[in-house]
Amino acid sequence: MAIEERSTPQTQLKEYLLIAPRLVKLLWRLSRDPRVPARSKATLVILGAYLASPIDLIPDFLPGIGQLDDLVIVAFALDQMLNRVPEEVVRSHWDGDRDVLQIVREILDISTAFVPGWLKKRFNQT
Repeated sequence: MAIEERSTPQTQLKEYLLIAPRLVKLLWRLSRDPRVPARSKATLVILGAYLASPIDLIPDFLPGIGQLDDLVIVAFALDQMLNRVPEEVVRSHWDGDRDVLQIVREILDISTAFVPGWLKKRFNQT
């Protein structure tokens, strides 16, 4: 029994370390899935274009805050993707623990609080 208690934190740590690669893999799979709405796929294309562009909302040379716009936009795009795509489709492409996916969703909900309401409404139109 003591062995199980020691392995549980290690398993959780491994899951948390694998979040970023698994999110990239999830987005890649969702972008190729025909059940995913075209608007969600377009959000990913726009995200990629923004991240590749040298133009930022907040210049990156400002320490700390310069990267904030990139993080908020990435979180917003992920949130849009995970909330527009049916739950069963997302789960079928997710390789990690289901609890970790829920934690990712909760983090995205918190981080998208920085996105202006008018922009959220614009993207939530069908």
